[in-house]
Amino acid sequence: MTSEIILEDQAVLVRGDRIEALGPLDGIRVPGKARVIDGHGAYLMPGLADMHMHTKDDWNGPAWPVNPLSLYLANGVTTVRCFGPLGNNPEYVLRWRNQIREGKIPGPTIYTSGPILYGPVPDPAAKVQKQKEQGYDFVKIYSYVTGEEFTAIIGSAKHEGIYTAGHIPFLVGLDGVLAGGMDEIAHIEELDFDFLDLEPDMSKSRAEIFLDIIDQAASKFKSDLELDSDALKKQHGKRIRKIADRLKGADIPVCTTLVVAEGIVSKLSSFEKFLARPENRYLPPAYLQILCLGQEKHQFLFRGHEDLAPFKNRFERILAEELKRAGVTLVLGTDSGTGGMGIVPGFSIHDELRILTKVGFTPYEAIRTGTVNASAIVERMIGEGDFGTVEPGKRADLILVRGNPLEDVAAIRNPLGVMAAGRWYPREDLEKMIRIDREGAR
Repeated sequence: MTSEIILEDQAVLVRGDRIEALGPLDGIRVPGKARVIDGHGAYLMPGLADMHMHTKDDWNGPAWPVNPLSLYLANGVTTVRCFGPLGNNPEYVLRWRNQIREGKIPGPTIYTSGPILYGPVPDPAAKVQKQKEQGYDFVKIYSYVTGEEFTAIIGSAKHEGIYTAGHIPFLVGLDGVLAGGMDEIAHIEELDFDFLDLEPDMSKSRAEIFLDIIDQAASKFKSDLELDSDALKKQHGKRIRKIADRLKGADIPVCTTLVVAEGIVSKLSSFEKFLARPENRYLPPAYLQILCLGQEKHQFLFRGHEDLAPFKNRFERILAEELKRAGVTLVLGTDSGTGGMGIVPGFSIHDELRILTKVGFTPYEAIRTGTVNASAIVERMIGEGDFGTVEPGKRADLILVRGNPLEDVAAIRNPLGVMAAGRWYPREDLEKMIRIDREGAR
């Protein structure tokens, strides 16, 4: 991933959690006691990063058939970035981060924000300072933060030297986010709101606010809902290009999370097909029950406006195309891990890669968002981006796959083995980690 090339007949020497050497098979001296992994006929690539996901404090319990940490590893995701730990005691994610680093539990390397700053945020500067002191890697800003709170959060974060990423708050808008200097935007879909004249009633509940926004979007785009992608580009292309160019000018990266919009469409219009996905067996049974009752989050929010979902999906794919054209740094993310949207941890990363190739990314460019770009963002975030390429000195996060990923990203599914920070998991171990018995237990 240093460039779009394949090096044939190579050996990679790993010591501890680092790649020590890389070179032709006959040019690498292999220590006598080394464990040798035969990759003949296969392809070795960097591990992937899901740069927008969530951890939850029930992962270790019966709520999930398999701990999502194992699901990420089994799918070649060797790095995750938590955009807000969910649960009553969010410090658990710091403990998991340290335990994985120390080799006490299996899992991908974790980077994490502190508890989400949803808004309203009493004493925002103090909250930012506390998260910095607790050892979180960045601050996550949400949609309901006021303009005054946003300014205080950004100011405090810059003073404390901690990275900021999140939603575009409704009362701040894209102009305010760019002027204020937030470091990263959490979803491509956040740019949707720039096309609406938002004046939300912040006294309402969060669900009521989103219902109002969906009503407004359905009314605003009523004449556009049936337009195909080409027609939408003609209708809104100029404004989309302007947004993309402004983001490039501000050098602000954006997480992809396009799988969210695709999933909404599938849940609303192809329910039986969505329900039949084999990876759904790894979702919490409680979620699947709510889904079957028609009470899931997106089923509720889009009720009566089901035709808005495919429009939203097409629109965000156009945004992704234009962001790529403008050279905006895009990082791979799926919003997985919550257990509440039907996005299966680990498996969803392959859907995200597939979607990117559908909107004009080459396989190399798509993979880059979850390797090279991910590392560059971690470098900005904490000053140490030491993964994402197969080079000496980099963290030994690797995937061994049967086919050539530069021809088809689907080749990354079902890896022959995964190495996470120097720990090797062959396919049989990965399969054992995510096996579910007949009763649904681990």
